[in-house]
Amino acid sequence: MIEVIAFYVLIVVSVASVVWYFRARRKMLRFIKEFTDELERELKPTDKEYVLLGYLVGYRARYKLEDGKKAYVLLTTVPRHALLYYPIAKALRHEDRVTVMLELAGRSVLRELHAVKKNEPRILKVLLRDLGSQTEKLSRTTIKTAKGDYEVFYEEPRDLDLINKIIDSKTKPVIKLSAYKNLNAVEVVSKAELGSVRELIECLRILTKNISRSVIPQR
Repeated sequence: MIEVIAFYVLIVVSVASVVWYFRARRKMLRFIKEFTDELERELKPTDKEYVLLGYLVGYRARYKLEDGKKAYVLLTTVPRHALLYYPIAKALRHEDRVTVMLELAGRSVLRELHAVKKNEPRILKVLLRDLGSQTEKLSRTTIKTAKGDYEVFYEEPRDLDLINKIIDSKTKPVIKLSAYKNLNAVEVVSKAELGSVRELIECLRILTKNISRSVIPQR
């Protein structure tokens, strides 16, 4: 009797998984396409290259922009198409995320600045690994914003107000905001949502304006 019940449960779960897969797959493909279209509308790449991370997982992209900058994008998605794993991913607070890094041209980043949202240990660990011994040269503090607490690594105290201003002015929470001197680049990490790309790019533009200077020779 138990074997019969188990058999029918297995059939029901299998059918449900197949139906769920195709519905979720359609939604995920539509989301990835629309989000990518939004990125391209805002960044206006003159050349682009995409590398898939796996089916319905996301991608890495490299854009050449009109003003000489380069943009690097990492988009990762939650496996909504996997009926049995999706609840686990939700319980672990996994979410669709996007990282956008702009490599500047004609401007030079003047100082290091990094802000990571509290309760993001993985991102903080990666940042500390990337900074290496440079971490010891930076001041470190926690600031409170309307979007939550952030751990900030900085060279100049005035940049704490800049971080607060940028984060509080946005409707979507920023997970990480950085300026790298050695890469001459600025970066933002956030939840990937349709309609959010313009705000993310604006974050990078404000950060760039305040933490870099023009290196184009005056004529």
